[in-house]
Amino acid sequence: MGKVTAAILGAALLAVLARLAWTLWMPGDRFAGARPPLTPERGALKRELEADVERLAGKIGERNLGRPQALGAARDFILDAFAEAGLRPERRDYSLAGQTVSNVVAELRGTGHPEQVVVVGAHYDSVHGSPGADDNASGVAVLLSLARHLERYKLDRTVRLVAFVNEEPPDFMRSGMGSLVYARECRAKGEDIRLALVLDGVGYLTEKADSQRYPSALLKLFFPGTGNFLAFVANSASASGLRETVGAFRRHGALRSQGAVMPGSSGAWSDQWAFWESGYPGVLLTDTLPFRYPHYHTAQDLPDKLDFEALALLAQALGPTVRDLASSTNR
Repeated sequence: MGKVTAAILGAALLAVLARLAWTLWMPGDRFAGARPPLTPERGALKRELEADVERLAGKIGERNLGRPQALGAARDFILDAFAEAGLRPERRDYSLAGQTVSNVVAELRGTGHPEQVVVVGAHYDSVHGSPGADDNASGVAVLLSLARHLERYKLDRTVRLVAFVNEEPPDFMRSGMGSLVYARECRAKGEDIRLALVLDGVGYLTEKADSQRYPSALLKLFFPGTGNFLAFVANSASASGLRETVGAFRRHGALRSQGAVMPGSSGAWSDQWAFWESGYPGVLLTDTLPFRYPHYHTAQDLPDKLDFEALALLAQALGPTVRDLASSTNR
């Protein structure tokens, strides 16, 4: 091998390693200890989350365009929960397949820079044939917890809580997808969305060995084989927001976490994709769903499968995390 060829290969290898480091590096110390004991405050939060998941995935059950009454019941439950939390929720209706469907929006107005917006969202529909406890009553329950408890924090930027309709197939990545309708509305109005944090499937953590799979075999070299962590995922354009989110969560959370910048569309598993498509930064927070959860998109995705202690730890940490993201010192 000639010196020139060796130099070129060496430079290429360094470039690959630098790109890999940029993709995988996240700020903050990863939590690695035992979970803290259940406190009375977190016990009450756990019961609140259990009740919300049971309402959506138990009493209401499967909720989608094929079961419009159930989809409407889920929407109305979220509207009522936002209102009971002291917010003023809005229905954002649109027509799809001859039906009226709705995103639900509630806002906590920022006191310093209210024109700058942090969106926290979760889809409330479930796939056909599934009651959708993890996917995604778990995300909606955490969203409702934020609605009840965020007012204790002073927010510099506006925080907008959004429950999206029609994330699941057949509308995923199509014009009827609720988050895409919403993100396009925001773009058309010129809204300054600094970050969209999407919660999708956040209720299943396990200590079972070899429980974690990945979309690429390469990722197995860098991430755990046990599915006992929450994952934060973003595209390259959202890398800054991803690192801010992971850093804030690690300051406040007592759960294991991993983060990665996924190239192209490889991380487009949920509603954050709609914000990417609309030119906004978006981050997905997830338990990785099909790469871990054995009941994904099945009739067995029921409330009794979820880890509500972990869900309470997440909800408890997410309040100060969102407060930090809503600080104008971030970007």
